[in-house]
Amino acid sequence: MRMRSHADLQRQPSQMMARFVSGLLLALGLWLVSASASWAATDSHSLAESRVTAFLLEQTAGLGRDIEVTVHPASARLPDCIDPQPFLTNPGQRLYGRVSVGLRCGEQGQQTRYLQASVSVIVDHVVVARDIDAGSLITAGDLMLEEARLERLPRHALLGIDDALGMTAARPLRAGTTLQTHYLRRPELVSRGAHVTVTAHGAGFSISRKAKALDSGALGDAVRLSTDNGEQLVATVTGPDQLKITL
Repeated sequence: MRMRSHADLQRQPSQMMARFVSGLLLALGLWLVSASASWAATDSHSLAESRVTAFLLEQTAGLGRDIEVTVHPASARLPDCIDPQPFLTNPGQRLYGRVSVGLRCGEQGQQTRYLQASVSVIVDHVVVARDIDAGSLITAGDLMLEEARLERLPRHALLGIDDALGMTAARPLRAGTTLQTHYLRRPELVSRGAHVTVTAHGAGFSISRKAKALDSGALGDAVRLSTDNGEQLVATVTGPDQLKITL
């Protein structure tokens, strides 16, 4: 049996320490590589979210006030998006509530990502100030403005009092009701069977004649007419019992 010398016994702790330090350095290096990748991914995602936020704030600048944008992180783990360029997935889409935003990634924008965001906007909307009977003409005294979050309002809520003035109530409206477009109708200016005046406009001249309305209509509606000699025309309503034809 070989006896270990005093020098061998002294070298053993040094070798163990060296192996320990080497292992520790290797583990530290692997952790740094992993952390660097994680930090880079976090920076990439943060950049994408900040650009989407700025993009939506710009797009909704005229929509209302106190606009808030919250970008929802992607549910799936996606590769980094280099130099993200936001765009609307549908140019005609609503810009409040839940909004989908696309991101073109890379120098040539070859890759595309999609993120979801929530946009909240404060607006004034029209509310019925007092009870209104069906068929009544809407006046300024019937209405008032209240503040609300746009995304919580009905889709067809009116945002301006002027949009309702001169209209008639299509149904009884109770005070406090949020006014919507389908609660209103344009007042009838021409009644079926009424005798009306139709004016034909041409280059430098106009001719008026009497006719009988075959349809009822509101401002801007196309109405069929019958003249005294039996001729049928289609004219546009311009006022009470007044219509026009452009030649």
